[in-house]
Amino acid sequence: MDEQELLRRLREAFKMESGERLASLSTRLMELEKTDDGQQCQEILEVIYREAHSLKGAARAVNLTEIEAISQTMEGVFGAMKRGEITPSTTVFDTMHEVVSFIEKILATEQQSADKDELSAVLQQLEDLHKGQKGPGKTRASVPAPQALNNAARQIMDTMSALLHEQPDKQAPEAAAHADARPEQAAPPAPDQVPDHPTPDKAPQKPKPAVENPHLGSSVRISTDRLDKLLLKAEEMIAVKLSISQEVNELKKLCQSFESWHKKWLRKDSLLRRYRKELAVEKEQGDTRSEEIQKFLDWNKEFITSMHKDIRVLTKTAELNQRFLDRKITYFLEDMKRVIMLPCTTLFAPFPRMVRELGRSQGKEIDLDLKGAEVEIDRRILEELKDPLVHLLRNCVDHGVEKPEERRMLNKPERGRIFLHIDQVEGGKVEITLGDDGNGIDPDMVRNSAVKRGLISVEDAARLTEKEAQGLIFHSGMSTASSLSQISGRGLGMAIFLERVEKLGGQLDFASIPKKGSSFTVYLPLSLATFRGTLVQVAGQPFLAPSSHLVAVLHVNVGSIRTVENKATITYDGEPLSLVALADTLQLKKPGIRKESNKIQVMVLGTSKRRIGFEVDEVLAEQEVLFKELGKQLLRVKNIAGATILGTGRVVPILNVHDLLKSAVGTAGERFAGPRTKQEEQKPKSILVVEDSITSRTLLKSILEASGYVVTTAVDGLDGYTKLKTNDIDLVLSDVEMPRMNGFELTEKIRADETLANIPLILCTSLATDQDRERGIQVGANAYIVKSNFDQSNLLQVIEKLI
Repeated sequence: MDEQELLRRLREAFKMESGERLASLSTRLMELEKTDDGQQCQEILEVIYREAHSLKGAARAVNLTEIEAISQTMEGVFGAMKRGEITPSTTVFDTMHEVVSFIEKILATEQQSADKDELSAVLQQLEDLHKGQKGPGKTRASVPAPQALNNAARQIMDTMSALLHEQPDKQAPEAAAHADARPEQAAPPAPDQVPDHPTPDKAPQKPKPAVENPHLGSSVRISTDRLDKLLLKAEEMIAVKLSISQEVNELKKLCQSFESWHKKWLRKDSLLRRYRKELAVEKEQGDTRSEEIQKFLDWNKEFITSMHKDIRVLTKTAELNQRFLDRKITYFLEDMKRVIMLPCTTLFAPFPRMVRELGRSQGKEIDLDLKGAEVEIDRRILEELKDPLVHLLRNCVDHGVEKPEERRMLNKPERGRIFLHIDQVEGGKVEITLGDDGNGIDPDMVRNSAVKRGLISVEDAARLTEKEAQGLIFHSGMSTASSLSQISGRGLGMAIFLERVEKLGGQLDFASIPKKGSSFTVYLPLSLATFRGTLVQVAGQPFLAPSSHLVAVLHVNVGSIRTVENKATITYDGEPLSLVALADTLQLKKPGIRKESNKIQVMVLGTSKRRIGFEVDEVLAEQEVLFKELGKQLLRVKNIAGATILGTGRVVPILNVHDLLKSAVGTAGERFAGPRTKQEEQKPKSILVVEDSITSRTLLKSILEASGYVVTTAVDGLDGYTKLKTNDIDLVLSDVEMPRMNGFELTEKIRADETLANIPLILCTSLATDQDRERGIQVGANAYIVKSNFDQSNLLQVIEKLI
């Protein structure tokens, strides 16, 4: 390994380490600013001082002289504060936060270097702070010369290189990155360097070997991409578990079939004994056929009895193996879940400084109350939540907390309060509450703003309750800000926040009292790996509903269904509940004549805001499943959140409960259908799906079959044309980019064939340019749908118009 490669690896390690140290510095500075207790101040200062010292040493080890110079100057300021030579003040804290931000800016650059003028300004700012508050007669060591720093860095680099060549497979890179993380391991200063803090009387201890450092042996840095891939492989074991369970169930059914056969055989045994006597008489009369029949019956009995015994043993063995694998896979997946669980401190880290800086930019003094930092959540959830929570915090600063003079007039403390609390609750969920003690949400202001922006009519706005009016803030484009600012005012953040929560399978609630404050509470799963789902059958098709949103399963008498305001309702928990047919909401055609029954099965789905009962054909079972996204080709399918694979290998759509509750509004007034008419019983239309992607082909087939169409599939244009010639097809739905014959070529060939020319044809593709659309129409396509804008209901409407 050459010196440049070594330096690159060391700097990668340094970037990760320095990020943690800078985050710690910011947090401790915030704590120090709020603390009045002298002893606690000294303890915090000691931690800050050590972090700055360690950052200086680590920067020196990787030859980042600019960060080393800044860190050493910071170290001098903190040392003076420890000795009481500098009094903590707003100016000091502002300067230190700016310096930390500047170092983060350096680390974010590709070369990890700073603009010389900016660097000089920052160093001068620290020098002025150091000298200006120390008083006359007290001097400070100057920033070390770059040449001296280079010499010291080169000495360390030589040492590191030698260590790596001695033990190339050991922990040298990480040890090198931490080599100067402790004061006693720092490289000796260059000759012209003078320490700017007192040298301890105690002689420095001899550094211990790297292997004795417990952190090096107990932890390792690994990229999140590798962890995600490993977790994905672990999650795929769920499909294996479900498949094995399905196979064991099939074996049990087979064993039961043999049991049934054995019982029937015993019931006929007396009849067989009588036949044997008759056959014996025939044998005496010289008829050997009876003897052959008797031998076959005996052999058949022994053979099937032996097979039954083998199947029974095989079933028991399979059950034992299934239970063993079930436990192993469950424990393995739980362990993998814990690997990617991170404490909320990783989410909290940037918030205190951000709130402080935003508040000061608006002349507000704000305290941020954080609780629940130790709660561990799936890293993927933390990443998804970070940006929405940042926006909500900005809203609290901008719209919530008032300025000091306003708060005095309202008899509130001058310092505003924003709180972010995270608690783990029952059912594997986490509760996140964020709010403030500021203005609250004015319902009248929200109503007026919504009407002004055209989101709601004046009449509808007047009918809204106070909380319903406040809930309008979650509509896209809704904002009460009079003007745009860098912080907020665009009316998108709250809508994005709600969308992100729903995407994660969570629920959102809020409470607000004008002039008192607001709070937003989010309930989310701790992990995204797997979830419990309830399998239901709708219009002959299986669907999966998240059990977290399943309130109840009911058997409802048809006679108890009432119509209220033209909406079908039932009574649940003493309250009226809207009732809709899930098949109607999903726009599915029910095959065959509906069976008359006095009872229907109803699945009650809901969130914190709303509950609706959905009629289904049958509720089948609840099971643990693995969530799979639909992929980039189908970014948005209405009412469908994703898909999963059952133990049988069948792909089943997962229902999007939030979409369903919105879609149900349009179908709530429809009456439950009686016997189907002859028109409804007509032969279903046949559609040919031509698509080379198996994922898209399977999903389109599932959507169309669920809507009552007979679907034939083809893997490319040539295969599609062949099937058109041999099948009775009413409509063609084709991709464009395919091997052998693409969609444009297929369309041209169909239009040139007199027997096929009148068949409606839809092109469904990822090609979204105007040129592609024009070409599609020119070659004879009846419709052109772009996959990135794919909407299931839109596709079905287009098909219905064409056939």
